[in-house]
Amino acid sequence: MPSVWRRTPADPEELFDAADLDRARRYQRPLRRLRAGRLAAGVALTAAIVVLQVGPRLVGALDVTGWAAQLVVVLVALELAHLVVDVPLDAWVDLRHDRRWGLSTQTGRGLAADEAKGAALSFVLGTVLLVPTYALVRATAWWWLWAWALVMGVAVVAGLLFPVLVAPLFNRFEPLGDPDLVARVRRVADLAGVRVARVEVADESRRSRRDNAYVAGLGPTRRVVLFDTLLDTPPELVEQVVAHELGHVRRRHLARQLPVLAALSLVVLAALGALSRWEGLFSAFGLDGPGDPAGLPLALLAVEAAGAVVGPVTAWVSRAFEREADLEALELLGRPDLVEAMLRRLHVRNLADLDPGRLARAAAGHPPAAERIAFARAWATGHGG
Repeated sequence: MPSVWRRTPADPEELFDAADLDRARRYQRPLRRLRAGRLAAGVALTAAIVVLQVGPRLVGALDVTGWAAQLVVVLVALELAHLVVDVPLDAWVDLRHDRRWGLSTQTGRGLAADEAKGAALSFVLGTVLLVPTYALVRATAWWWLWAWALVMGVAVVAGLLFPVLVAPLFNRFEPLGDPDLVARVRRVADLAGVRVARVEVADESRRSRRDNAYVAGLGPTRRVVLFDTLLDTPPELVEQVVAHELGHVRRRHLARQLPVLAALSLVVLAALGALSRWEGLFSAFGLDGPGDPAGLPLALLAVEAAGAVVGPVTAWVSRAFEREADLEALELLGRPDLVEAMLRRLHVRNLADLDPGRLARAAAGHPPAAERIAFARAWATGHGG
């Protein structure tokens, strides 16, 4: 039986056609450079804002009174600054690169709307998290512990509200109109023992030709969502996609991720709590202390550094959970041949990275397609396939 916690050895050259590998590599090559450039530019921008003391200068120039108002001003400035970096890169990907490769149906107006909604959502979430966090910083030396509880509470609430409030901002959802496919989805859900309130279709085709599906919500809000781009896929392969997604629910991955998130968040916030006692750090950048709202860029830079440290851990856990979901699909429907066909179709059609390097594999939340196919074949061998 292959392990979900370790890689299943696989050679993409043996599992994919040379033409498919070449096409995926040519598509992914500029995106790798763009991702590296985006990361470097984002970190450099935040670092420049810190070093140039933009926060204190901005608050002083606008003569904003009240620490909460100052925090909001600095947050808005940061959002706008990062949009300057992100929007041109997103536009190049969606309107030029992906369109050239036949993956994008996005329009300039649609992209602008998505960017504006994303920025507004980021601002709202940032305000919800940061205003009470700064209040705690200004009130107690144990702020990091209370902030940890706040972060975890917001994470749980966000998971509950995502399908109801957030997802409809970016897509329209309608009940799946194909009775046969609805019956197939519900049959898989029944086999998995997962209660599904709704089976819906998202209008992903208005921005992309990529195929995907997911399960969102808890209890009465739980729903299976199929991208409308997936509807021309053979129904027996759609069943495998749904079985994989329901595997996440069956294995209680959301509940199991929370302790990991809680532990890593506690470590990060404890480190920030220790850093907040370094008085010389704040005076060096023109700040009055850790509770100075103008120091938000410095705090975010520290969070980005911490994220770079803990990111590989969360990615490793995520890859294990993806293997578990594949295992659930294999055990639920018992068709490793269809699991392989589904993986091959989705990855080739979506121009996924079929042959990632070591660093890309370590940062990815999903195992590469070749490893997942090898996993399915190893399972089949262990079950007499």
